[in-house]
Amino acid sequence: MPTFRSALAAAISALALAACTPPDEAAPTGPAVPRPELQASIDNSTSDAAMRGMSNKTWLWTRGGGPAQIHYSTADGRDYAWLVGQRRIAQGQWQVNTVADASGQMLTQICLRYPGYALPGLSAGWTCRPAGTMFYDMTEREAGDPLRINGRSEALFVLDRPPASLAEVQARVRG
Repeated sequence: MPTFRSALAAAISALALAACTPPDEAAPTGPAVPRPELQASIDNSTSDAAMRGMSNKTWLWTRGGGPAQIHYSTADGRDYAWLVGQRRIAQGQWQVNTVADASGQMLTQICLRYPGYALPGLSAGWTCRPAGTMFYDMTEREAGDPLRINGRSEALFVLDRPPASLAEVQARVRG
């Protein structure tokens, strides 16, 4: 059974060791907060989940510094992108792949490319993002092709500003 003296010596040794270790500047200092992007990465960490999340979906993208974009991603890997300010609809591809991250953990990614297009926010080569982050960053997503952009090379009208929602654009398409 440890004595008070040995327990005190152990505590002093632990404090001395901790004092010699520099603090981690990136470590949080406040209380724990929810991390929805982390949870999204966990929830969409399989290729099957990422495939289901993209296949036959229309999604609105307003993040990332480029122009707002509306995409329709088909079940067979085609992607149609309608950008604010453009009448032309970019035709590209999407795919899901799995790669090892820096620590060797497998990471599911969603990759997009638009060969032959030189539009802001689109790349001719594959651009990949972690699947969970991609889904978290989507402003909105819904099943199907309610905007009828599958197979189109030209939009019904030019989006002159970023839409507040997919429903806003749907109302104009139907009208």
